Amino acid sequence: MTGNVLASQIARDFASPSYTKALFQFGNSLILYVTSVYLMFALLPVSYGYVLAISLLATVAHVRLFMIGHDCAHQSYLPRKGWQNKALGNFIGVLTNTPLDYWGSQHLMHHQTVGNLDRRGYGDVVTLTTEEFKATAFWSRVWYRIGRNPHILMFIFAPIHFLIMQRFPFEQKKAPRKVWLSIMGTNLGMVIYYGALISFFGLESVLLVFAPILLMSSTIAVWLFYVQHQFDEAYWEREEAWDYKDATLKGSSFYNLPRWLHWATGNIGYHHLHHLNPKIPNYKLAACHYSDPMLQEGKSITFWESFRLAKLALWDESAKRLISFAEFDRTSEPTR
Repeated sequence: MTGNVLASQIARDFASPSYTKALFQFGNSLILYVTSVYLMFALLPVSYGYVLAISLLATVAHVRLFMIGHDCAHQSYLPRKGWQNKALGNFIGVLTNTPLDYWGSQHLMHHQTVGNLDRRGYGDVVTLTTEEFKATAFWSRVWYRIGRNPHILMFIFAPIHFLIMQRFPFEQKKAPRKVWLSIMGTNLGMVIYYGALISFFGLESVLLVFAPILLMSSTIAVWLFYVQHQFDEAYWEREEAWDYKDATLKGSSFYNLPRWLHWATGNIGYHHLHHLNPKIPNYKLAACHYSDPMLQEGKSITFWESFRLAKLALWDESAKRLISFAEFDRTSEPTR
């Protein structure tokens, strides 16, 4: 029996949702979010500095709610696989501006194609090989460099992704009916949700309260999903050599964060295990990770290390590793 198969069997024991743990996590996340937002509105007449300070708590709660919605998209958060996960995921989708079936369908494709060089671009940031980048037209190379700049990706593209790109099925040319219903239903829910707040507090107050929350939470969410596939010896293979279990364990990392940051980010740092078995609810990922040394053998990255890894942008097929633009430019310079 191969190590990957054995690891998969060990992880399977944790793929059992719990009402107690799920409702406790959702309850404390929602209470923290509602309380923080209420305090932000209450402190607006006092000092916007206080509002920004409280927005950090609201952002944590917002990220946790998004991660719960992410589990709902995998039908892994609540024991009833169908309507319960769907109902909760749709409710959270209004709060996090994320239509469950649209975002979820893109994300599930990411799981099915992660590390496959012949099936890129589903629910992730497109990665070019060095040879593809060389063969690309000048302005396309410029745009790719802009798009893979971590600062632009996180602080500009991330908010655009959640606030604009999720309002219409831009990434699905022939979106099925359930995707359209998910998007339009979420949009309607957002109109009612934000419309009620605007009618009560006023447009300016709503913008001042929610702008920092939405900007920070979208940046954090994109960062967490992006950086955990970003390391030098990541896994990318062509279709004929691609293996799903290799892709999950070798192409996804363990983000070795302090315990409080794992709590704040809904345990998405155990990304290698999430890809190994997406049916494991986030509140059981830590227990799964520490249950067997075999599940701890994947790539581990630290918080500070992740900032360097975020700069990796091109896959070198010959060397089988991700490289930065700086390294590409050095190695591509013509010899004299």
